[in-house]
Amino acid sequence: MRFRVACIVFVFVTSFLQSFAQPKGKTPEVEEGDEHVKHGNYIMALPIYRDIFKVDPKNKKVEYKLALCYLNTNFNRTEAVKLLEDVTKDPKIEEEAWYNLGHAYHLAGKMDDAISAFEKYKKIVPKKAPETDRQIGMCKNAKQFMSMPVNVTFVNLGKDLNSEDPDYYPFVNAEETFMAFTSRRKENIGGKHVEVDGYHPSDIYYSKLEKGKWGKAINPGNVMNSALDEQVVWMKPDGLEMMVYLDHIDKFGDLYLSTKKPGGEFIKPKLLPEQVNAKVETSGCYGPDGNIIVFARRESVDAKSDIYTIRKLPTGIWGQPFKLPAQINTQYNEDFPFLGNDGVTLYFSSEGHNSMGGYDLFKSVLNPEDNTWSEAENLGYPINSFGDDRSISLTQDMRAGYISAFRPGGFGDLDIYRIRFNENEQIVRIITGRICLGDTANRPANTIATIIARNKSNNEEYTFVPHPKTGKYVLALGAGVYRVSVRVDGYSVFEEDLTLSDIGKVEMEKNKNYVLQKQ
Repeated sequence: MRFRVACIVFVFVTSFLQSFAQPKGKTPEVEEGDEHVKHGNYIMALPIYRDIFKVDPKNKKVEYKLALCYLNTNFNRTEAVKLLEDVTKDPKIEEEAWYNLGHAYHLAGKMDDAISAFEKYKKIVPKKAPETDRQIGMCKNAKQFMSMPVNVTFVNLGKDLNSEDPDYYPFVNAEETFMAFTSRRKENIGGKHVEVDGYHPSDIYYSKLEKGKWGKAINPGNVMNSALDEQVVWMKPDGLEMMVYLDHIDKFGDLYLSTKKPGGEFIKPKLLPEQVNAKVETSGCYGPDGNIIVFARRESVDAKSDIYTIRKLPTGIWGQPFKLPAQINTQYNEDFPFLGNDGVTLYFSSEGHNSMGGYDLFKSVLNPEDNTWSEAENLGYPINSFGDDRSISLTQDMRAGYISAFRPGGFGDLDIYRIRFNENEQIVRIITGRICLGDTANRPANTIATIIARNKSNNEEYTFVPHPKTGKYVLALGAGVYRVSVRVDGYSVFEEDLTLSDIGKVEMEKNKNYVLQKQ
């Protein structure tokens, strides 16, 4: 999601409004839609243009405006491609239509088509060649990363946590049992009104892990939230501190810290030191020892953001911040720094480097001996998408991470996903118990039993043989949904589905007994 201070991002794609000649017969409905778009409110403009286009399907200008609404919202990007393909057949259409068609292809993952559209635009508007070449470069980066995808698995966290409105910026504690995130849903404290961009004001939400599943999203109320905008931007690994960004009428561009009371509730956020909040700050994090803050700063509202760091002096006073070098910062925007548990690996988002589209997630490693940073490394596809990927929160053991993304099968806009890094060692759940026979008063029988666990997603089978005298068994299985079958000659097969989660602490499940009945 965008910060209010960064609402100028879509100036290029909205400039077409100024380029249109105002027709004498321009209807009030078109004027209303144009007014919404002028303020970046594509959400409210979309149904207006859609209704007009249904009545007048040959109106290419309205079709173009409708296409741009689909392009700049998370409703139907396929429709944006379809409409822009059609309007670019009209030789009288605005030149920027070819640029926006390239952008639509890019978001849809059609990189060769995107490059062709951008090349067409560059020939039509040669003065825009530098910006167009940059877009072509990102398409080529995307093709490269798509050819060598990272081995990860995405899991949508479900309707108890996600909503039909944007849900984003998830952060989890080290035990992976508590999450804080941001949402712009209509149930928010300020949800009865809509902001200029068409969304509801943002609130901070919590979720707790319940039996291996993230529970229903909870709004903590007016201690953390108001009728205006609050966003969580970092959480301490122990879950006792949270950094937040407030975007209020009388104050914006500052970072705050909220701490958890002994009773388990977070207190009202307090402003971070003035050395941090000297300009326009949008996100940040503490280092593992609490003596370093890394944060994103703009020199002014309309400036690009860079990443800075500040260290606490031996006197306990914070020193002066300094901007990180070119291995991190570029001429484009950088945001959402996240220091790993080792204190030297910095994760961040950037529109520069070898981005494959919009903001991508990167990492760079500090060499403490000479205080130099490694070249920024793109986290790759599909961790990064073709649009904006702004933040990532990683578990301490690097088994998993949490991001927000607009993906097929979601709940309507940005959703929160858990990413499992399959090449990293994953949790194995241990289950113990014994096999009992119903005709022996549930006592273990002196017999041979077999337990087969079949993974329902890939049909892989795992066989376990209990102790022939005691009936005791030990199952060791990775996360997944299994069909468990217990077999003993002369007895009915016992079957059940077993769901094992890899979220949270590793705990052994004991005394899970299987009772078989005589055939």
